[in-house]
Amino acid sequence: MAAELSKNGLEAWKGLLLAHATLVEQIDHVMAEADLLPLDWYDALLALEDAPNQRLKMSDLADQVLLSKSGLTRLVDRLEAKGYIKREACRADRRVAYAVITPAGLKAREGSWPTYRAAIQEHFASQLSDEEAKIVGDALFRFMGRYRNRVCQGT
Repeated sequence: MAAELSKNGLEAWKGLLLAHATLVEQIDHVMAEADLLPLDWYDALLALEDAPNQRLKMSDLADQVLLSKSGLTRLVDRLEAKGYIKREACRADRRVAYAVITPAGLKAREGSWPTYRAAIQEHFASQLSDEEAKIVGDALFRFMGRYRNRVCQGT
């Protein structure tokens, strides 16, 4: 059986949830004001840009951007309508579809990065010393290392 939840553990949990929601809202607002990509678009394009051959199975993309299948379908529909990605059928398995970033998608993602980087600095990183940032990053990635396979596999 798991250990009792400490007051500090509960406060850290609340802080994580509130900080995430606040930061995403603030940075999304900055991006919208600059007429740049919404964060969910940016994250999907970055995942595709970083993927082998700049393509991912739709299910793998959903895992990387943490969306439901229906949420991902709506996102991909919007990205495809803008010309930022294209869908490709899998030749070996007709049930599988790939999302592939286009040159326009690469350009939009790259063009959004300077503003996104500045917003991360202003709204998040500037609130932490380098030492604190390392501690926070290490803790979060340690947590993700423990659970990433479950998240990616949908369990």
